[in-house]
Amino acid sequence: MVTGDARFLQRSRDLRHLLNGEWIVHTLVALSAGPLHYNELHAAIQEMTTFDPWTGTVRRIQSRALGRTLRRMETSGLVDRFEERTFPRSVVYSLTPAAADLLARTRPLIDWAEEHADLFERLQKAQAEGDQTQDDDQPD
Repeated sequence: MVTGDARFLQRSRDLRHLLNGEWIVHTLVALSAGPLHYNELHAAIQEMTTFDPWTGTVRRIQSRALGRTLRRMETSGLVDRFEERTFPRSVVYSLTPAAADLLARTRPLIDWAEEHADLFERLQKAQAEGDQTQDDDQPD
């Protein structure tokens, strides 16, 4: 294996771990429009949550899950947290320059996924058929 290949594989693993979390991408997308107060961020994520054809579910983010996601993203350097000196306490979240750069560099991958949507549809169909076959095999 060429040294560059090993580095590529390591960085792909690093990215997978950095972005691993049900709400991380939602949070990045919501904050891409600009800084948001916690409640605004929560509402924005709730608004963009839709049916997931991969899991067959509609999930809504809970406040506790958003708090954990934001702490993780702040620790990893994807989100900045600014506590306003007001009463009641108000916190504003924004993307770091690294997170904004990540989103900009992700755009070509999203474009590729749009151009090859048939690949995802095929995989989803195969997954659904596999799930159906497993259900048929279960004893009553």
